[in-house]
Amino acid sequence: MLEIKQLSKKYKKKKALININFTAEKGKVIGLLGSSGSGKTTLMNIIAGITPYKEGNVLIEGEEQSDSTKAIVSLLTENHNIPKWMKVQDIIDFYIQMYDDFNEDKFQSILHNINFTIPHSTKVTNMSKGMKQLLRIALSISREAKLYLLDEPLAGLDTMLRNQVIDILLSEINEESTVIISSHIISEVEKLLDEVIFIKDGEIKGIHNCEELRVQKGQSIEKTFIEVMKDEEFN
Repeated sequence: MLEIKQLSKKYKKKKALININFTAEKGKVIGLLGSSGSGKTTLMNIIAGITPYKEGNVLIEGEEQSDSTKAIVSLLTENHNIPKWMKVQDIIDFYIQMYDDFNEDKFQSILHNINFTIPHSTKVTNMSKGMKQLLRIALSISREAKLYLLDEPLAGLDTMLRNQVIDILLSEINEESTVIISSHIISEVEKLLDEVIFIKDGEIKGIHNCEELRVQKGQSIEKTFIEVMKDEEFN
């Protein structure tokens, strides 16, 4: 589904990404784990075709990025805010017009399952932070995309809402779709993950099969992540 080769990115003199190489197979859920400023969001935006780059290659289904590859990617980022003046119905209408793969029935079903009972005439400005995040997640997941990029999907949610989001991710995403999730709440998302990528200061510090890693280290993904971030020995 996704292949990244020798990808680097600079912002003026600062190196945001350094020689990134990895592949993501169809049907896999991959965790992109790193601290704030590690390059996670930059990498997500490059894969989605939002942020330009000059060094390296990003291939989606074997093709260089184009309008056709961008059309099969659904991106959720922390900075992807919905205009405050929009009503829920305005947002639905926008997604129907903007994305051919937007499934309105699926969207309504997700809202029902998470008890999102706000009337469609409600404006975004009148929603709580948690409700806005749930709305954004439901919109992203309701696209029948082949590649989902979810940057901190649990941010700003309490424990109950986080559990609802985990249930959505488990039940509503097509099994053949690839999902890349970045999150600092590792203990809650690691149950979803098939593979994990550790990233620090723009460099990949490890790519591992989660089950093999648990057996190898005899500990959780979260604890292993902490070790890597502290530059402790990791083999």
